[in-house]
Amino acid sequence: MDAWIKIFVVMIMFSALSMVMTVFLVDPLIGLMLFGIILTLLVITLEPATGKAMAQVTVPLVIILFVMEIFFTNLYSPEPLSFPYWMLFVIGAVLYILFMMFTGGSSFVEGGFMDAKVSLKLFPVYGIAIFLSVLIDDTHKLTVYIMAGTVIGMMALYFAFLRDYDKWPAYSQMKYSDIHAISDINPRGKVKTGAEIWWARTTGPPIKTGEKVVIVDIKGMTMIVARPEDVLIGPEQ
Repeated sequence: MDAWIKIFVVMIMFSALSMVMTVFLVDPLIGLMLFGIILTLLVITLEPATGKAMAQVTVPLVIILFVMEIFFTNLYSPEPLSFPYWMLFVIGAVLYILFMMFTGGSSFVEGGFMDAKVSLKLFPVYGIAIFLSVLIDDTHKLTVYIMAGTVIGMMALYFAFLRDYDKWPAYSQMKYSDIHAISDINPRGKVKTGAEIWWARTTGPPIKTGEKVVIVDIKGMTMIVARPEDVLIGPEQ
């Protein structure tokens, strides 16, 4: 991201954070949700690797707060909540973006890799549940609960089974085929692959800015990298 664009985005987010402070006085749950989303986006803009790690904490909390907000508002409001169809589409899109942030993807396609592999099997059940909920509940609260519950469930599946997906050979070769250092790595620095920026560490010789690197290992949000010529390909080397 160009520096001037990043400065512009950061200024907008700081302005949004200042406005969120007043929301806390009116509705603390909504205030916390907005605060969590904006703060996570701000950190992702300034430090993508930190933002990815932060999203895995804030995003589930935001969705849980969202469900609590609907439940308590419906419980104490004299008029029942009602979600029009356009709002269901908006909520679904926002939930998907939050899931993308949770999985650490740099794009909608990469962030939704689990959707592509799992949702085709789950979609018939999910689609029937959404269709029936729309017929049963005119306010569509049940539909929103199902949507949020599905995203939370997929997050749980991701955390339990697929959080090391980027270490699987087929995925790593596809996603991390072009990596280069964007700072000197001696022994720590940063690398970039596509639109993603990662923390990096080398256990071998120092790596200079701009040099191409390959992955030796991935530990959490840090890539262990080396120059291609420093990687032993065969036992004879």
